[in-house]
Amino acid sequence: MVASRVKKFRHDFNELAYGKHIEHPQADQVRIGIIYDLVGEGKRVLDIGCGDGTMGKILLERRNEVYGVDISTTAVEMANRKGIGARVVDVEDESLPFSDGFFDVVVAAEVIEHLYDTAGFLREIKRVVTANGYLVLTTPNLASLGRRLFLLFGLNPVIEVSCGEGSAGHIRYFVKSTLSQMLTQAGFVKQDFISDVVNFDDSGKHFSIALARFFPTLAKSLIVKSSGE
Repeated sequence: MVASRVKKFRHDFNELAYGKHIEHPQADQVRIGIIYDLVGEGKRVLDIGCGDGTMGKILLERRNEVYGVDISTTAVEMANRKGIGARVVDVEDESLPFSDGFFDVVVAAEVIEHLYDTAGFLREIKRVVTANGYLVLTTPNLASLGRRLFLLFGLNPVIEVSCGEGSAGHIRYFVKSTLSQMLTQAGFVKQDFISDVVNFDDSGKHFSIALARFFPTLAKSLIVKSSGE
């Protein structure tokens, strides 16, 4: 009974929060641009948490074959209208509906922080990636400069303690070492971490790309390209 209530809440929350087109602030655009570059061209790509298909459409324009999964029915409908082969899947407790080694690249952008079974999620991704394929994963960095400063002054370091209005539904938080350890345990041996921006506020309008290059562990996001070889 509790499990079914949690599943319904998760579905309803994601439908409300993510079943629509989302305008990303400038800082997020930097991260998204890095994802495009890491995926490249001419690949068979799975976009987990594909949303309305905005990112998938750009990947299609770069001559990729793009599939998507998302918990939101509304978002999947919008993604399909953009030409994405999208399906409704709750990756928390459903297997990915694809055969072993089907994809060259799996993109999981801002997804893992929403899940309870993070280890199972990564193992399932490893299953559907080709032997020489790779995962592109992004998640908020708990050790970013802004969060460290908030903690220093005894303030909440932008982590969610409840699902209220304006919340994103995050239940997990990572630093580079914990994410790397989880990827290794799931069978992803090679890991290349890339940084995006160092934020100066929570609006996403004031940031530095240069500082992120010099101090990557202070960056807003953890971005990793990871493979099994």
